[in-house]
Amino acid sequence: MIDKSEIKANSLFANKRVLLSSPERECVEINDTKSGRIWKSIPGGHKWLDYFKIYDREFSYFVNKSPKILEIGVYKGASLKLWKEFFGEGCKIVGIDIDPVCLSYHSPENNIFVEIGLQGDDAFLSHVIDQHGPFDIIIDDGSHKASDQIKSFISLFEHGLRSEGLYLVEDLECMYWGNTDEYRDVKSTSVDFFKSLVDMQNEVFSRYSYNELSMHGENFAKSLDIYGISTFLLSIRFYQGIVVLEKGIKGPPKTLHL
Repeated sequence: MIDKSEIKANSLFANKRVLLSSPERECVEINDTKSGRIWKSIPGGHKWLDYFKIYDREFSYFVNKSPKILEIGVYKGASLKLWKEFFGEGCKIVGIDIDPVCLSYHSPENNIFVEIGLQGDDAFLSHVIDQHGPFDIIIDDGSHKASDQIKSFISLFEHGLRSEGLYLVEDLECMYWGNTDEYRDVKSTSVDFFKSLVDMQNEVFSRYSYNELSMHGENFAKSLDIYGISTFLLSIRFYQGIVVLEKGIKGPPKTLHL
């Protein structure tokens, strides 16, 4: 096993000083993305600039396909406008927030809806699913607290997200800020939780042999005991500050020699 100290000693992982690019350069990078160009024209919001390339990469499939979008965290309503324009005609945008002031962005005539409640409240989230779901995309840009991010995922991923849908959690940098513990409000951070799902996807291989998973073999297992979520969690993609989880029907692992 490779020692962590050996890894850190490698030049690939050594600290490196980088220069921040100029505001003019960053504006060019925003203009290179559809979501960035739209966001630039909307007042009242703030986002990490790297997010726009991620939005375009992950969400472009749903453009002009009348998707249902749920965003946790409304703030000043800028993201509701972004998604409405980004996804095109026929999309339905639902935002949830704890601040009743956000009801001012409720606009059913434009297929934009706002619900007021706690993102960690399972009963409230069930109400949102019943009223508006299931959703094609769920975006968690809410409290950024680990407990809320974990509770929301557990409440929404299985029953609130359609098959082939995406669940995106933003601002995971809050799990790393060195000047505050405000967001690390439970023992295991949300990053720890989402990393553990990688293990849940692959844990089956620790309990069954290759031969038991080989359809052509004499010892092929007729049934497997696996984590339930591994049957509909297709992929987990980590970016800086973001994790994207893709949902879809997935059978148990098996191999076949032809």
